[in-house]
Amino acid sequence: MSTLARRLILAALGILAGAAVWPAAELVLYFQARFASYLPFLGVLGAVTGALLGAVFGSAEGISSRVKTRIPAGMLLGALVGCVGGAVGLLAGQAALWLVGEAALRSYRSFRTVVLPASRAVGWAVLGLFVGVGEGARAGSLKKAAVGMLGGVVGGLAGGLVLEYAGLLFPRLAFPRLIGFLILGLAIGVFYGLVERGLSHGVLRLLAGPLKGKEFLLNQRRLGIGASRRNEIALPAYEGLADRQALIRIRRGEVTLVNLEPRVAVLVNERQVQEARLKYGDVLAIGPAKLFFKYE
Repeated sequence: MSTLARRLILAALGILAGAAVWPAAELVLYFQARFASYLPFLGVLGAVTGALLGAVFGSAEGISSRVKTRIPAGMLLGALVGCVGGAVGLLAGQAALWLVGEAALRSYRSFRTVVLPASRAVGWAVLGLFVGVGEGARAGSLKKAAVGMLGGVVGGLAGGLVLEYAGLLFPRLAFPRLIGFLILGLAIGVFYGLVERGLSHGVLRLLAGPLKGKEFLLNQRRLGIGASRRNEIALPAYEGLADRQALIRIRRGEVTLVNLEPRVAVLVNERQVQEARLKYGDVLAIGPAKLFFKYE
């Protein structure tokens, strides 16, 4: 699967996540009067929203890598992190409203059209941060978590502004919250994909064999290569590879390939290596698998 296909999957999952959130959010809103106060209601709304967004986005890695076993774990962890982040996020938005509300009332004629939606958008940005960090937590990668956090924050803020202003600017719009949630999910997915690609250290593209054309983003500090599906670069269809054949190590912007099992030859530009620093344009041969190292 190409990196473009992955970004399209993230965007599609964002729309799906928004569609899943809408009925759940409407149900919570329906029972708003039964909550003892506004803060518990806001926490529950954020938790439900974050859990659904996190679960859907948590499936992205398993889907894009075609490793089905990663999907349930990713969804579960994504839901848990998103649940916490959703509650924290919407409460953070309310806190932002309290902090600036009194001063803003003296400065702006219309509180509803500036301060209220902007403060709530801050809450959606915090929610997006937690949703984005889920995959990094599953993979145990601080770099991947940081990429997800940045993409989630930007997407959550952009989508949150659209969500909050949809009903204000277009009062006759049918189902404004549905449209808002769809755009919120789409924004998180799109910006996550853009940030992930922008902060990666390149792409490995398979040149031949059963997975020809599949691409792997180098977006964390260590990536295992081998036959086991537990590797970040899993090549189970290529015979002769060890479960963990090689390692990609990224440090200070340098990408290094290390052969962990010398019984299988690893070549860079047709030269056998035990360890080698890679540069764009290199062709790697790891057993029967050939990969091209490129920027895009």
